[in-house]
Amino acid sequence: MRLGKRKVNVQSPVTEIQPPQTKKPSPEARIQSLEAKLQSLETTLQSQENKIQSLGNNIDALIETNFRTRVMLKQAHGIPIKVLFVCHEPTLWSMFESVYQAMAEDSGFSPLVVAMPYKHSTLPEGQYKDAGMLELCEKNGIKAIKGYDKEKDEWLDPAPLMPDYVFFQTPYDFFVPAWSVEKIYLLAKVCYIPYTALVSKGEVAAMQYPESFLRHTSFYFLENPLTQDAFINRFAGQTWFKKERAIVTGYPKLDYLNETTEYTGKVWRRGTQKGIKRILWTPRWVTSEGVCHFFDYKDYFFEFCKNHPDVDFVFRPHPLCFQNFIKTGEMPLEEQNKMRHEYEMSLNMAIDENRSYLDTFWTSDLLISDFSSILIQYYSTGKPIIYTHRTNLFSDYALALSEGMYWVQNVKELDETISMILSGDDPLRQKREELKNKLIFVAKGGAGRAVKEQLYRAFQPQAQ
Repeated sequence: MRLGKRKVNVQSPVTEIQPPQTKKPSPEARIQSLEAKLQSLETTLQSQENKIQSLGNNIDALIETNFRTRVMLKQAHGIPIKVLFVCHEPTLWSMFESVYQAMAEDSGFSPLVVAMPYKHSTLPEGQYKDAGMLELCEKNGIKAIKGYDKEKDEWLDPAPLMPDYVFFQTPYDFFVPAWSVEKIYLLAKVCYIPYTALVSKGEVAAMQYPESFLRHTSFYFLENPLTQDAFINRFAGQTWFKKERAIVTGYPKLDYLNETTEYTGKVWRRGTQKGIKRILWTPRWVTSEGVCHFFDYKDYFFEFCKNHPDVDFVFRPHPLCFQNFIKTGEMPLEEQNKMRHEYEMSLNMAIDENRSYLDTFWTSDLLISDFSSILIQYYSTGKPIIYTHRTNLFSDYALALSEGMYWVQNVKELDETISMILSGDDPLRQKREELKNKLIFVAKGGAGRAVKEQLYRAFQPQAQ
């Protein structure tokens, strides 16, 4: 019997193939590789930034061309320069008052206030507050228009107003996008007068002079050469900053020094009665910065005034004070109402929430304040100042002026210093006068007129 061939699968011995051994890169090589990737990324980012910068330069050039064309057209047809003052806080009107007045008296200008409600971190989310700016304008014969129509729930469109220059009271994002500085600078030259004197340094200064706003601003009007130098040094090197646009004009809030107004002392319990000393207290509105002394001394002043019937006392709160303390929970509304009632029942204490502080300034005998630009404004009166110190945030300029102030750090020092000054002993009087004459600049003819003249010159066809 033949047997058929049987196919037998014979497996060859399997040889295991090992993958090639790869040499792990050394730590140095990995670092070099990572650096190369980072360098490539930086190059890409720089390229993108250059493109953005180029686009921004093109936009700025187009804005400038449009502005110059408008200048020539207005000059040819005798059309006045249109200036908008975007205002939300009546108590800050003094920063613009003399500027507006100078323009209103000049046929070459057409000033207009845009009265705006504002949003703020101290208010509930999405809520806008109307602080009464329009009412202030109507009461004082100031030409104004509503920025928001409550009945129609409509915001004013800035474009049809065709402004040439626009001033904002503060450099913050308080309004709807159409009235943001990023949009307004496309329509007009944005101008800025600091709402507070340059008294701070560090984080507080950065908050008061934000680059996000200033980079879209064409003119910065500053109070004196010292603050001009500080301002230029602060922003020198920034591509958007041009030092020739930082102009010394004086501080419009100090133009009241050139006035001959007679003040009545209406806020004081006994007016300007002879034999009564009048103390003004202006604490800061926020405690998170570490300089506010409101809660340190508020109870002390009640006790002091009970024991000193020959003194009238006025507490002037910051416009944001009460709503901020409600938001933070530091002083709920019920507690605030209790404090207000105590002031109302007092024979020699009052709260001043008037829109202008000048009457209270001029009729007071002494200021007690913590860190605030109020210190600089009051300094100009020549009257004594007690500075309640906690943390030194003074700029070099403010620190120099503070040599003419009485520094105190607790109730005992405060009480002793008040008693000394009320007795007629004011050892810093001469020092204060010397520093005032040296460091506080008052423009001839007033800062308001100086600002107006700067803008007039910048509006001429030959101006660059």
